[in-house]
Amino acid sequence: MTWLHVARKDFQDAGRSRLLWVLTGLLVLLIAGLSAIPYVLASDGRPAFENGLVFLYSPIGFLIPIVGLIVGYRAIVGERESGSIRFLLGLPNTRRDVLLGKLVGRTAVVAVPTVIGFAVGGLVLALLYEGFAFGAYLGLFAFTVVMGLVYVAIALGVSASVDSRAKALAVVATLYVVVDIAWSFVPMSIYWALERSFPGFENLPAWYLFLERLSPGQALSAISLTLVDFVGAEDIDVTAAGRVAGEVPFYLENWFAWVIVLAWIFVPLGIGYLRFRDATLN
Repeated sequence: MTWLHVARKDFQDAGRSRLLWVLTGLLVLLIAGLSAIPYVLASDGRPAFENGLVFLYSPIGFLIPIVGLIVGYRAIVGERESGSIRFLLGLPNTRRDVLLGKLVGRTAVVAVPTVIGFAVGGLVLALLYEGFAFGAYLGLFAFTVVMGLVYVAIALGVSASVDSRAKALAVVATLYVVVDIAWSFVPMSIYWALERSFPGFENLPAWYLFLERLSPGQALSAISLTLVDFVGAEDIDVTAAGRVAGEVPFYLENWFAWVIVLAWIFVPLGIGYLRFRDATLN
């Protein structure tokens, strides 16, 4: 299982480069610090646990994608530029071993600080809020790890596909802007071209909502409702059932968002593997 050796080395290298420690400190400050804000702002008594949990959702959804992309985009192309890829590919490692090992190692670089951050944050929530719900908190943790995996996979696929860090950074940044930040303008523009009016929030055609959900961020928001069970979750991501005109097709149900999320993991990795497999490593 040589991919395991690659993953272990990659994780150890992250620790030696202080990346692991920086991420750990950042996530501890983010989760523990932000979870205390509703308590500080409460005017009377201990607030409900759900108040602290809901307050964490948006910051996590903003930070973890950026962390995953930063952690992943140099994973393979950095080794190619430095020349160390030749040692990494020494027998018995194959290029598939390197890609899989890097995926596991880089995901661990995101997941381990997340575990520590949630452990400290959970202690803060348990001490400051009424009615700590372990299941809901565990669901938010699982959602955070899945989100990290998705964006590490996207960045790793790019890293395996190009031959310089500058190209990898440019592609990753462009992808993030297009498919996350600006993606909502894609279905909106098509709707305007067809209807000569801008879409509202409800009574939308199914194709519009499906196209909107093809963004990794939107798909992850939908699966959060299958993982996190707390008061207010429905207000963070309103389900397609309440927005579509007519009957809800199966591909707009929240469970189908898992298919889109899995596609965002395996498609970039598959493309990256094919390009990396056929690349000449000069």
